[in-house]
Amino acid sequence: MAVPISLLLHYFAKASEQLEQLHSTDGVTPLHDEEGNRLNWHRNKVVKAQLTALNDTLLEYDGDFDANNVQDLLRKIGMGDFNDVDGDDDKLHGNLVEAMENTNKVAREAFARSVLFLEMRGDTDSNHRHLHTTKDLDRSTLIEYCGLAITAVSLPEVQAFLLDGTRIIEDFNCDVFSTTEERLLYIQRLLWKTVGWDPETASDQIKLLIEGQLGDLNDDKDLMETVMKYVSSMTVAATNASMGSNMAEYSKSDGTTRVVSVSYTEKVVTSDTIQSLSAPTSNSMKEHTNEQQAIEQRQQLQVAKMRQQIHDEFHSQSTEEQSKTLAKAKQAQEKFMQQLINTPAGPERVLLMKNIDFETQKLLVIHKMCTSTEA
Repeated sequence: MAVPISLLLHYFAKASEQLEQLHSTDGVTPLHDEEGNRLNWHRNKVVKAQLTALNDTLLEYDGDFDANNVQDLLRKIGMGDFNDVDGDDDKLHGNLVEAMENTNKVAREAFARSVLFLEMRGDTDSNHRHLHTTKDLDRSTLIEYCGLAITAVSLPEVQAFLLDGTRIIEDFNCDVFSTTEERLLYIQRLLWKTVGWDPETASDQIKLLIEGQLGDLNDDKDLMETVMKYVSSMTVAATNASMGSNMAEYSKSDGTTRVVSVSYTEKVVTSDTIQSLSAPTSNSMKEHTNEQQAIEQRQQLQVAKMRQQIHDEFHSQSTEEQSKTLAKAKQAQEKFMQQLINTPAGPERVLLMKNIDFETQKLLVIHKMCTSTEA
């Protein structure tokens, strides 16, 4: 029996609603494997919520449809097969695909929320989880971590936390973090623990990967593309939070806007940015002298001023001019990411990132600014 489109759309709506409420742990102690990895526990929560939504939906159809058959159909729809759907309208099929993609996005976000909220509540139990401190990072762990981190920094509550320290959960003390970078590093450290890794060990290995010193992993183009997307997402998150908190804007009586302060922002994409996105070891933190910090602050101020100029210039353009600029910015982003992926890791990649011309930097800033606003 063909499944009505109305049933499938109803399921997607119910599943999204269930998933959006999934961050509560309900007082259940999480389970982790022998390597300290809790991901399967969180993944099972997401699956259970989706199955509950499906069963609740089918109850409204008097048991006319079997849950297993509908699950098989959902998999087929994901591959573009609509033969068992009741209805042959391309527009309705498009609505189904859109609803499925939205539910999948909500599921990824629910997974990330579940991970973060639980880690924040139990951030003192690392010694009981046997986190990796010696073995090399593997491909599956890197893919898992990068995907989780990319989704995590897209969450509204995480963006608010990065911006000004707004607490993500009620019983979480966020006053210990004074800068955007400290808050972002804290999020990254939590996620490394979730995948079973000591944050400092993982951070050191990410740095080696970027520098081209992890052998076969550096030759894996798909993996390196994922890692570069991770780096880009972290940079976007830090940049936008820094711009929001340190370029405070307010409306004047005539309706225009003016900048009242500028103090800190991340660079767009440089080797320094990549290094800063890895959680620092205690030794590296101690190595920063007052003189180095003063130099860094001057550099950051210069970058912030440049970024603000780009921001103002873009928003002074007409709607038509902005559309053309956005199209150029998208092309520049795609071209640069392709160059980054095709450039061997190590000195050549560092040189590429250091030698971005000013016009490309401007377009990359605009692309990151506008895509983040759309998200």
